[in-house]
Amino acid sequence: MAKNFRDFARDLSRRMTDVERTIRRDVPVYLAVAWERMKDANFSAQGFVRGGTANPRWPPRKKETHLSKGKRILHSTGLLQNSVRFTPGNSQVRGWVDLGKVPYARVHNEGGAVHQNVMPFSRRTRGGTVQVRGFSRTLKFPARQYLGPSPDIFKAAQKDIADDVYGSSFWV
Repeated sequence: MAKNFRDFARDLSRRMTDVERTIRRDVPVYLAVAWERMKDANFSAQGFVRGGTANPRWPPRKKETHLSKGKRILHSTGLLQNSVRFTPGNSQVRGWVDLGKVPYARVHNEGGAVHQNVMPFSRRTRGGTVQVRGFSRTLKFPARQYLGPSPDIFKAAQKDIADDVYGSSFWV
């Protein structure tokens, strides 16, 4: 009887170690994949997806041109969408954007104003070259959230995590 109990305790300890390792190592990977899918869904739906729908949608462009008409917002080259990265770590997931490549990422996600100083320059016209004085302008960006915490991320990752934990040899 004591041997069976000792074997049971050793087996239970081994299985709990496996579950702990799965939670520490694999769960962040599942969350990173779910977050990546959510980010792509946000760009496709042109709004921050909550509860399966993008509500509210991103505000439309202030000025539509013949080049931008009918095109998706924040997706002219796809650089912003492709620069968002999710790195799984030890018991954590880090979502980040390389601000060296895409310095406008934070302003687009959170909204705000950008102050811009324009240096003096010369402009060519039909009548000749015209000197333009330097000036400053303030650009206002509406918040178009594409990155942030959402309960949908955990719902999406929950199935993969349950399959990994319950589908493992722990319950056999």
